Amino acid sequence: MRFSRLILALAAWPSLALGAPDAAPSLARPQVAPPPAWADIAPQPKPPSDSEGAATVDLLGDLQVRFSNEGDTTFIAQSWKIGTAQGLDDGALQLNWDPALETLVVHRYRILRDGKPIDLLGDGSRLNVIQRETRMENAMLDGELTATMQPEDLRVGDVIDLSYSLTRRDPAMQGMSQYIAGPRDGAAFGRFRVRLLWDKDKPMHWRVLPGVIQPKLKQTAQGSELVADVTDMSAPLAPEAAPARYRLVNAVEITQFADWQGVSRTFAPLYANAARLAPDSPLHAEAARIRAASTDPRRRAELALQLVQEQVRYLFLGMNDGGFVPAAADQTWARRFGDCKGKTVLLVALLNELGIDARPVLVHTESGDLVADRLPSMEAFDHVIVEARIGGKSYWLDGTRLGDLSLARLRTPNYRVGLPVTTEGAALVPMVPEPLDAPTEVIALNLDASRGLDLPAPAKGEMRFHGETASDMRLRYAGYSMADRNRELRKLWRDTFDFVSPGKVGTREDAASGDFIVFMEGTAAMEWTADLGTRWFEIDRSRLGWRFDIAREGELNSDAPYAVDYPDWWGARVTIKLPYAGKGFRLQGDSVDKTVGDLYHFRRSVLMLAGVVVMESETKALSDQLPAARAARVRAEMAELATNSVFVRAPSDYAPTDQEKAETRRQEQAEHAAGRSDAPGKDIKSGR
Repeated sequence: MRFSRLILALAAWPSLALGAPDAAPSLARPQVAPPPAWADIAPQPKPPSDSEGAATVDLLGDLQVRFSNEGDTTFIAQSWKIGTAQGLDDGALQLNWDPALETLVVHRYRILRDGKPIDLLGDGSRLNVIQRETRMENAMLDGELTATMQPEDLRVGDVIDLSYSLTRRDPAMQGMSQYIAGPRDGAAFGRFRVRLLWDKDKPMHWRVLPGVIQPKLKQTAQGSELVADVTDMSAPLAPEAAPARYRLVNAVEITQFADWQGVSRTFAPLYANAARLAPDSPLHAEAARIRAASTDPRRRAELALQLVQEQVRYLFLGMNDGGFVPAAADQTWARRFGDCKGKTVLLVALLNELGIDARPVLVHTESGDLVADRLPSMEAFDHVIVEARIGGKSYWLDGTRLGDLSLARLRTPNYRVGLPVTTEGAALVPMVPEPLDAPTEVIALNLDASRGLDLPAPAKGEMRFHGETASDMRLRYAGYSMADRNRELRKLWRDTFDFVSPGKVGTREDAASGDFIVFMEGTAAMEWTADLGTRWFEIDRSRLGWRFDIAREGELNSDAPYAVDYPDWWGARVTIKLPYAGKGFRLQGDSVDKTVGDLYHFRRSVLMLAGVVVMESETKALSDQLPAARAARVRAEMAELATNSVFVRAPSDYAPTDQEKAETRRQEQAEHAAGRSDAPGKDIKSGR
């Protein structure tokens, strides 16, 4: 659907969806009918002024939404001109909808050529309806259908004129409405309109985000009408690399929820019903087994979490009522699969059976910073986890992860805020992780160059991942076969050290720390560069800092801070065993202990002892954002730091080792033998 690429129009994010049907529904078909009576049909506008040479030129973008207690209807009209041959593919019709919750009505699909309409839709019988499931390989099924049609005889210069309506009725929302509408950043239209309507008995709250959409409110006999209408527009861009709260622009946000407590209360019965176990539920026996294994509530919570993580696989199913409704705990256990909602409900049910206070908490894994800044809505989240209260302390449990064996090692996830789901209703709660007590990633590489500079050096490597990073890496390799896992691990090592040829690779767990470890044995072709009579080797991972990109083209929020991954802390350790016990070799490069802009702390130490060079480095984030006013200075300091490396210099009179001499003789003998075998000889068959 071309319109979805150009216009931001969100009624619900599907990321939370899980609700598997017992049987696959037959494919529904869209209706063909005139537009709804309340829709205001716009005439064809002139092209935008900056459209010359474009493959397609967007003429009209018209988004009208009528909110009602029986469901919300979105009327969409769009027209665009085929500017070049490259734009012909954009004439195809592709409309997506959820048949369980939405009704699709197509009003018009036609070509305008030389001012004359050519109907493509007819009675709709030529529409193909398919269920593509484009995310199936990621264990995600959403149940959406796509109505498609390829127009015949489409030509450069034609205008595609399309309009349709989607009516959404989601029982889980209990008649509440919510929406975000506006053009995509950078999109250009001859005319763009957002028109939102609601009746007097449906109180709505709205706010305008920075950008081109600046609506005005007027009262009508039926209720309220909020309209933004812009001609010859190009939507300005959001600032690059800014925190999420600055990146949602060019839109109006509207919701019926007065506060987050109302959102929490609306979700509450959905989760409470799903967590209620049947009298004969097999989960009673599972809880009894855990109860018998330990009297410590923390240990019981660990065992319950392991059960959900290890015995129920992840599978996203967004069909039927799956938008917000979790599958029942008993159903998830019987099927042994579920998404974040299903696993959360299962875990809450087990913990409650064990006498542990637990509740679901809704979060957004990437844009929690934006959630805290938004109007209340059910679609503000893409994930749900469990908060377990034990001994007056909150533990944040995620059933979709793997390998969380100890509550003591769990940290508050960096979601910024979360919304507990409670019957009485809850406000947003802060979710800020505790400071790191150790690096989340440490890479170690040991090189044995003692046999000589020009011989392959035996190499051993280890990547140690800690905390959240360990869980991410554990999940990354959990689904691979042995052959595929080894292939991916070798690629990981080659991408990390391009001069290393990995041989034996594998992973292991550190039971004491919970760390996930990737290891390698192989060889390294060390690049000893000749320069001014000496040879030198740059130690990998010794450069600190990098070229911090602060360039921004976005016109909106240009003074927004730059987002930084926090908390973040990584390190490296490289050891090199030198020939001749290091005699005559020297180091070029100093130790570093430097803080840049209160943003990062860099540390590096380097020494050579008994012919072994040891370089250790660390980088630790100190803040989650950098004020724009300090960005240029920080960029300059980071760039200067990035040029500061550590080199090992060989003595100017370096002589090949015995092993190198032997290898040279072997190669010469091999070349000599190959030369003799290629020499002209008597051709037996010809008698020469």
